[in-house]
Amino acid sequence: MATPDELFQRATAAHQAGALDEAERGYRQFLKAVPGHPACLAKLGTIVSRRGDTDEAERLYLESLAAYPDQLEAHFNLGNLYRRTGRPANAVPHYEDAMRVVPDAPAVLLNLGLAVSDLGDWPRAVECFARAVTVNPDVPEGLNLLGDALARCGRGAEAVAAFRESVARFPDAPRGFCNLGLHLTAVGLTDEAIETLERAIALRADYPEAHNALGVAYEAAGRTNDAQRAYRAAVQVQALFADAWTNLGTSLGEQGRVAEAVDSLRQALELAPNPIAQSALLSNLLYSATLTPEELRDEHITWANAHADVLSPQDQPRKREPNTPGRIRVGYVFGEFRTRAAIAFLEALFRHHDRTQFHVTAYPSSSRREDAFDRLRRLADAWKPISHLPDAPAAELIRGDEIDILVDLNGHTPGNRLLVFARAPAATQMSLFGYPVTTGMRAMDFRVTDARVDPPGTEPLYTEKLLCLPDLGWSYVPPPDAPALNPLPAGRRAFTFGCQNHPGKLSDPCVDAWAAILKAVPKSRLVLLAGQPVSSSEELAARFTQRGVVSDRLEVVYRLSGADYFDAYQPLDLMLDPFPYGGAVTTCDSLWMGVPVLTVAGHDARGRQGLSLLNALGLPEFIGDTPEQLVTLAATWADQRVALAELRAGLRDMMAHSPLTDAATYVKHLEAAYRSV
Repeated sequence: MATPDELFQRATAAHQAGALDEAERGYRQFLKAVPGHPACLAKLGTIVSRRGDTDEAERLYLESLAAYPDQLEAHFNLGNLYRRTGRPANAVPHYEDAMRVVPDAPAVLLNLGLAVSDLGDWPRAVECFARAVTVNPDVPEGLNLLGDALARCGRGAEAVAAFRESVARFPDAPRGFCNLGLHLTAVGLTDEAIETLERAIALRADYPEAHNALGVAYEAAGRTNDAQRAYRAAVQVQALFADAWTNLGTSLGEQGRVAEAVDSLRQALELAPNPIAQSALLSNLLYSATLTPEELRDEHITWANAHADVLSPQDQPRKREPNTPGRIRVGYVFGEFRTRAAIAFLEALFRHHDRTQFHVTAYPSSSRREDAFDRLRRLADAWKPISHLPDAPAAELIRGDEIDILVDLNGHTPGNRLLVFARAPAATQMSLFGYPVTTGMRAMDFRVTDARVDPPGTEPLYTEKLLCLPDLGWSYVPPPDAPALNPLPAGRRAFTFGCQNHPGKLSDPCVDAWAAILKAVPKSRLVLLAGQPVSSSEELAARFTQRGVVSDRLEVVYRLSGADYFDAYQPLDLMLDPFPYGGAVTTCDSLWMGVPVLTVAGHDARGRQGLSLLNALGLPEFIGDTPEQLVTLAATWADQRVALAELRAGLRDMMAHSPLTDAATYVKHLEAAYRSV
């Protein structure tokens, strides 16, 4: 009969040889002979954990450590078990105990860094990964983890430096090149990012994450077709790659290929339900002419039920009592504003707030460093970036600031931080400015709007209460360097209609009506904005030729920016507002350039911005009640060129003296609304 020592030696040998069943039997026999043996308990815990019995493994590790606390392996393995089962807070003290036994053990440092990063403590993660790299510089994983942690702390330049060191030390490791390329894109070095990511793929062609990151870099460089090819390559390598499906869907939506975008985003959600992909889906569903306003509301509520409402805290912040002394503390949360008008609107808010009554804190969730954000920083009372913070710590930061009213400026658009609002960090929360549908969230208390965009009877379309301002729900800030107005072009050539809205807004009913307009106005032309690739313009033109409009009456232009964008209004005589999702800022840009806008009064806020703006400007004669009436109005105005020419000449002055551009009065109205809640 074998002695206990022989049983332990045989079990250990079987363990080392990978014969786990035999090793487990041997360890259990040994423990019958020598109950409570610490090393044997720990080794048995490792085997039990590997076969998935985490409860017994945890018991064995704890029993082993109770008998002998100074076991590096037992602490380390128990910490790993806790991390693997989603309990990083339990893992941290065991990694710390392991380091007490053997200070600066590289594997322990790396895993401690992972555990604290799971808890959102990225500064401490940086410390752990940096120590691990110093102790053992020959492990590629350490530099990759360090670079990622630095980036999440907002230390982008240091992150890039860590990844550069990684690829210099390990030139044959594709992951380092992938990470470097991803973060080069994040800091705006897109050309180098593309070259770096192509290197990662050259090292490993079947690397889905590198293909996906390359797509992101191509997107940042304006190479949309190449980006979509990269995303498709990623899902071809790994069909279950939800992030790549999300990126593909978002890119297709930006091109106006809404049906394909929706298909890709639904594919992403089937693979891995997540709030980002579902928000992107909601943004694309705004373009739908088949969803009713009620169905669109329900889609948003579905998002909130799945991702937001479950995060509501037990202890809600208390509202300030009426007549409480001190300034009302307002916080503005905003992500990557892509347009001049959005940044200008926020700047006007900050500039005109009465600082004797209101304290303004900005919470930018953006890594942008350009001059526009510098101006915002100077105008705010407090500037607290949250781009590097996960949602929970960001909410805690805001809660600690004791904000009275927290304002969201993004809705479900890319880069939104709605899950910060879901945690109710402020006593009152509201949605303002750009998103024309409910957020769907119980935690969002109010939607700032006006009575023309959201007339009485539309309240059931929102989970928020409507907070209607006297004139408009937002204010337009004209561009300071817009070109001078030019005479009506139709005085010299054929009448030209135009639309510079997102091509996804051109629904089938909208294209039907516009094709009818071209037929009703002989020799007229239509200038449209398309997505970047030539294929997008061809698809858009084909939709009109299928309706009997010859191609030479259409001109398709690509997305423009800056002075080129405003110059593109000068050849136009009359703008057409798409439906059911109309323009807002684009409508104001057109009016500022002297080009009136024809719109159809929609059934929900998506299609009623034009109605609100034109009424505020005193131009209700450009509003149709139906698509058929729009056709009649277009033909009528095309015959009234003298009147259009006179209106064109005076339209900018009308705008300058209207509520549309009176930011100071708008902010007074907004502040009164803030006080009322």
